[in-house]
Amino acid sequence: MLKDYFLKNEDFLIEELEKSAHPHTAKVLLNYYRKSNSINKVINSIDFKEDYYPCLILVRCQIEHFIVAVYIWIQFRINENDEVARIYHEEYLLYEVLKRLNYSKRNNIKMSSRFAIAFQKIFDILTKNKVLEQKDFESINKKANQFDIKRISKFFDDNLPLEFDNIIKPERIKQFLENYNYLSSFVHGGPSANALINEETKDTFIERSADFLDWSSNIVGFQRLFIVYFLSMNNEKIKSALIKELENI
Repeated sequence: MLKDYFLKNEDFLIEELEKSAHPHTAKVLLNYYRKSNSINKVINSIDFKEDYYPCLILVRCQIEHFIVAVYIWIQFRINENDEVARIYHEEYLLYEVLKRLNYSKRNNIKMSSRFAIAFQKIFDILTKNKVLEQKDFESINKKANQFDIKRISKFFDDNLPLEFDNIIKPERIKQFLENYNYLSSFVHGGPSANALINEETKDTFIERSADFLDWSSNIVGFQRLFIVYFLSMNNEKIKSALIKELENI
């Protein structure tokens, strides 16, 4: 199984990622694998029948992580460069921090995070010296907005399937997006979560929803496959191992 190969050779695979000619994409794949694997461990440690609600919140977070990771992966496969992953690490980071700072200002919230305070000082210097101007903010927003789930969904509709990469099929992506939407109310504390639970008996809802645990484990499997496939593109040893493992599926 690919899982066995990955876990047995994890240190070697991580070393190869760190040497990649596409460092941003390699970093995205590794970080999302680590986050998803950690989330999955917590999900599977929970007594689902007792604590199904927080478990479904974690599954929703897991799916959202995965959708963004798939988007960056497919962009890499289409363009064969590091650009979208670079934007994720740079412009999108800047966009998120600016968003947090603006939220604090609008709501008169005193920032206590050392990171936020330090960034605020840098931001003030850049704007005072006009290093960052309005056109820069507009460019940052435009680039960062591509990671919005609605935009990603549209991208999937327009670009899948890929003729040269069928790791994850469009119908599977649609299922992930459907579950992302279905579980949104659990994350945001909306009333539709309670409505979904109350439309049938609690035990029936719990039994039917237990399938989401498999979705979380499947996500970790996909993340491992992305990493091995990515490395196999420039490493014959890993490519041979990948072909062998896929033949056994």
